[in-house]
Amino acid sequence: MFRYRVLFAFVLISWLVVTLFLLLSPLNLVSIRFASDFGLIWFGWGLGLAALLLIAFGRRSARLGRAEHYAAIAAYLSEGVIICNARGRVQWANEAAAELVNGKFVLDSARAVLERARTTRRIAIQNVALGEGLRLSVQAVPLNRGMYALICKPLGVDGTRSAFYENFIRRIVHDMRNPLAAIIGHAANIRQAPLVDPAAWHKAAGTIENEAQRLARLVDSMLFDARLAYVPLEPTMLDLVDVLEEAVYSRDEMAQQEGKTLEIEAPPEPMRAEGDRDLLARAFENLIDNSLKYSETGARVQVRLEQQPGCYVISFVDNGIGIPPEYLPDRIFEPLVRARSQKMGSGLGLSISKKIVEMHSGSISVQSKVGVGTTMTVRLPKPGEVDR
Repeated sequence: MFRYRVLFAFVLISWLVVTLFLLLSPLNLVSIRFASDFGLIWFGWGLGLAALLLIAFGRRSARLGRAEHYAAIAAYLSEGVIICNARGRVQWANEAAAELVNGKFVLDSARAVLERARTTRRIAIQNVALGEGLRLSVQAVPLNRGMYALICKPLGVDGTRSAFYENFIRRIVHDMRNPLAAIIGHAANIRQAPLVDPAAWHKAAGTIENEAQRLARLVDSMLFDARLAYVPLEPTMLDLVDVLEEAVYSRDEMAQQEGKTLEIEAPPEPMRAEGDRDLLARAFENLIDNSLKYSETGARVQVRLEQQPGCYVISFVDNGIGIPPEYLPDRIFEPLVRARSQKMGSGLGLSISKKIVEMHSGSISVQSKVGVGTTMTVRLPKPGEVDR
């Protein structure tokens, strides 16, 4: 049907063009005379009206054609797709996106990610909770002419058991079992050791403290990762230099105790950005922890902040043991993945950092060489900047 409309419009436009050419040709191929000026005005008005009708018809046909293309594409998609304007008014949506549509508008829960995409003109991602158990990952993509695409992917429903969930439980239980066994064993040593042996008591108490802290870190990472799926961003205007200094100073004492050097290089002037201060500080702390964890005594970890057109670039550089190539460039950021299994940790730190950066419409990448070192690079958009 769409092809017939296009063919009809093409024929009619061709006829009008040829008619105007014949009337205006110096060869006088066609001549029309009007009995009065009113007749000429009437004829010109008719041609103008026909042109306006053709334009309107062409736009309507184009919209119908796009809708047909959308419907054809949707047949091959399992994700929900919504085409809307900046105010959230839905122009088109497939059935898989019905959970996010209320009448002619997207739900208020998806407006925040749409607003971030509108403000930054970048892709924005946020997890949205619907009802008791359904969670969606909503990605807002700026299109042309003030339009946006919302791509919705289900994250899971309560009561279902996925392979990832089972793997997650197995890994966490395994990681918790080791420190628990150490705590129980050394507590028994304290109970059985004679009171005259303070060295044995001191060693056992230190082990219990270290393993308890390890358990606390595991639980904290699990709770924080769950928070990212439900709690929305609380963006404010902030100074990235302050946030980075806070992250560096919170880890400086640990670096000194391990015989490592932690440095920061940043411009003297403020680097204004819009974001959730607590989340960004947590992401930076995780990246610093990762650099320190996989560096030997005497290592040097540098945190560098610079600005480039449209974005800030934050680099976390170490001369540590490096990451094996099979984990690069993306696998190292997957949940539960650890390049060195003998190291302590839940395998959630880099995954959490990546989620936080992407929630701020940024990106994170890694370059590493075994035995040489690793560089983690975070890019965050400047407020009000537009991708070109």
